[in-house]
Amino acid sequence: MDTITEKSKTSVAKFEDFFSTEYKDSVFEALEKYPDKRSIIVDYLQLEMFDPDLADLLIEKPEEVIKAAQKAIKNIDTTRKNADLQVRFENVSNNIPLRDLRSKYIGKFVAVDGIVRKTDEIRPRIVNAMFECRSCMRLHEVPQKSNIISEPALCNDCGGRSFRLLQEESEFLDTQSTKLQEPLENLSGGEQPRQIHLVLEDDLVDTVTPGDIIRITGALKTVRDEKTKRFKNFIYCNHIEALEQEFEELQISEEDEKEILELAKDPNVYNKIINSTAPSIQGYREVKEAIALQLFGGSAKELEDKTRIRGDIHILIVGDPGIGKSQMLKYVSKLAPRGIYTSGKGTSGVGLTAAAVKDDLGGWSLEAGALVLGDRGNVCVDELDKMRSEDRSAIHEALEQQTISIAKAGIMATLNSRCAMLAAANPKFGRFDRYKSIAEQINLPAPILSRFDLIFVVEDKPNAEKDKKLAEHILNIHKSAEIPFDIDPELLRKYIAYARKNVHPQLTHGAIEVLQEFYVGMRGSAEDDDSPVPITARQLEALVRLSEANCRIRLGKEITAFDAKRAIKLQEECLKQVGLDPDTGKVDIDKVEGRTPKSDRDKARVLLDIVKEMSDEFGGRVPVSILTDEMSDRYNVSEDKVRQLITKLKQQGLIFEPSTGYLKTV
Repeated sequence: MDTITEKSKTSVAKFEDFFSTEYKDSVFEALEKYPDKRSIIVDYLQLEMFDPDLADLLIEKPEEVIKAAQKAIKNIDTTRKNADLQVRFENVSNNIPLRDLRSKYIGKFVAVDGIVRKTDEIRPRIVNAMFECRSCMRLHEVPQKSNIISEPALCNDCGGRSFRLLQEESEFLDTQSTKLQEPLENLSGGEQPRQIHLVLEDDLVDTVTPGDIIRITGALKTVRDEKTKRFKNFIYCNHIEALEQEFEELQISEEDEKEILELAKDPNVYNKIINSTAPSIQGYREVKEAIALQLFGGSAKELEDKTRIRGDIHILIVGDPGIGKSQMLKYVSKLAPRGIYTSGKGTSGVGLTAAAVKDDLGGWSLEAGALVLGDRGNVCVDELDKMRSEDRSAIHEALEQQTISIAKAGIMATLNSRCAMLAAANPKFGRFDRYKSIAEQINLPAPILSRFDLIFVVEDKPNAEKDKKLAEHILNIHKSAEIPFDIDPELLRKYIAYARKNVHPQLTHGAIEVLQEFYVGMRGSAEDDDSPVPITARQLEALVRLSEANCRIRLGKEITAFDAKRAIKLQEECLKQVGLDPDTGKVDIDKVEGRTPKSDRDKARVLLDIVKEMSDEFGGRVPVSILTDEMSDRYNVSEDKVRQLITKLKQQGLIFEPSTGYLKTV
């Protein structure tokens, strides 16, 4: 026992020396701000250089050494505040992968990386309990080490053994339980990600949210479960460091800022940024431009009536197999902080929103899903069309309102999911057919399609010149494993962060005129009763977001007519790809958003009229073969189209088939 005391005294003396020489200013600044500031952060590498033995002892016996450091601060405190400052250590060299945290590390000081899966509510923990003897009313103060309260053995005055806990007189500390999961990139094969509980106390509580990628430093401890009688490891946290911040939180030095502003002056900055977006994929310039705009994003606005208009741009890529859709999604999820990648086939609605799980104390808490973890980031959903329809409905609210409302297991909550979504889908029949509407070819309902700002159709058509470039590009990557890009990925990341943080462009009169002219002009062409509706107000809002993102790319303060024209050009490209009705030669927004196009509605009306007209002639039962010939002769409608229209009218309950090959109106 004496040796431990001696060691402890030596450690206190060493820390007094260390703080007085290396951290004098930091310590006194923290003491001055106490109790508002409750901790001081020490660089482990500095401690190691100052005294390697003390640094090694910290790894082996963290509790003892941290107590010695706290005692040392009290000793050198000239103000005699008796401040309980927490000493937190960063850059600890003992970094252990979460799956390697075995029993040999129990009691040791470790650093572990991972993603926060869930955080429980903050609860008080008793630190110093005040007891009153029931016989003589004498007060006893007993320091507490765990959640199980230990009472005094007996009263020093009267020898009584019955005590009452005085909660108001006792001292409490905030504590919070969190679950950490190992980073997914460390997994191989069918391994399941390991998880561990963390205990945060004092000023560490409420510093992390689900989805944060962090490095935690702390002592690995074990506790025995009273029910199962088994031991379970947890980490008592000492320090938390964010490994990946949101774009807005990235640290940008003065040199970085100088480089960013220099790049913004380059007249070719648009092309450079587009060429540096998903550089491993050749071609698809419009798609890359859209992804670049999505990374920069528009500005979210909150109106006076508390209505929120989203600034995030949602993109859907529909295309033939083997064109690199998944690779584009992976690129965005890696470049954007809080980028989440998920595939529709194996994703449930709960996996996208939040799951209600029971915590250790029997209460219910929410565990965040992909859309919540991606808050203020990008969520990439591959194979969106393969998701079950009940799971897909979870996306509706997240896309437009950017919140997720949950009412389950007695919890009613609204979680934020302010993320931009990049989704990919494959056509039902393997390859895309220009003559069919998107809704016929993708297993997606109209309400979801209408929420995407841009929908791209990427077709894989043979073209000698393009194929030669593509083959050359792929073979060069395989040969040298080097990817050509105009802007270094790290600089691009900082450039995006700088733009999102500092640039909040305003619409100018010139830009408003251009957007208004386009919107009114497009809708003006549809004033005839026979014309389809080309665009709606949703597309106008999308144009504003795209114009803002265009302005952010060049770090402009005002959205000019040039930005608006670029946005219009990109949206027109999308509308031509997915919204052009081959029968009318005009853009029909219903075709884009998965509803029945105007030309099909007209044909269905004609078909219904013919069925009614011929009903009397055939005694109320019109033969399908005669109806098909009639539609072909009168209106030049193909047999396949007639069958499609009959199916739709039957689904709507306007006609029915009393016997095979005969139709009847309802």
